[in-house]
Amino acid sequence: MKTVTITVNKKTLSEVYNQVAMCNDLGFPNFQKGEPINNLMREIKKDLKNQKKEQDFTWKDFLEFWPMSIVVPGMILLILWGSVTQ
Repeated sequence: MKTVTITVNKKTLSEVYNQVAMCNDLGFPNFQKGEPINNLMREIKKDLKNQKKEQDFTWKDFLEFWPMSIVVPGMILLILWGSVTQ
């Protein structure tokens, strides 16, 4: 088994991450880069970023957005060109 899925409260995870960061800043040897607890926290943070990035943008969002990105500038240009020619 390569991956494990768990459910953790955000508050608990945030507290642990802050504690690991503080201990790393203070120079405690078991919380520095390369140690298992530090690697675990980095991996969790990286996975959370990837999950959030995947949730932020989907094809459905793109399909809802693209007409506005074409229609609105086109209408503005037509209004400006129409007022210039009269």
